[in-house]
Amino acid sequence: MTKKGQLVEYYCVAVRRHYETIWRFVSKHDTPEGAQAELEARRGYTGAFNYDNADLRVVSRSEAKKEFGAKWEYTLIGSNKQKSSTSTK
Repeated sequence: MTKKGQLVEYYCVAVRRHYETIWRFVSKHDTPEGAQAELEARRGYTGAFNYDNADLRVVSRSEAKKEFGAKWEYTLIGSNKQKSSTSTK
């Protein structure tokens, strides 16, 4: 259980392909061991979604906030960060 206002630490697997300049966060885990296991599994991918030409790393939430800004939070790739507003007539 966490106290209100206490930050929860989590760990993400980040990928940067050699032809890109950005890091993509591809999974979120409760423990560094879980994130490391996911990183190792992704290194073994073959075919169209392999990581042969990529850097992979485990990044904690606090490390990511230091590197990418205080407002950084993990979001699934393809999910909207903000709820879109729709108008009805």
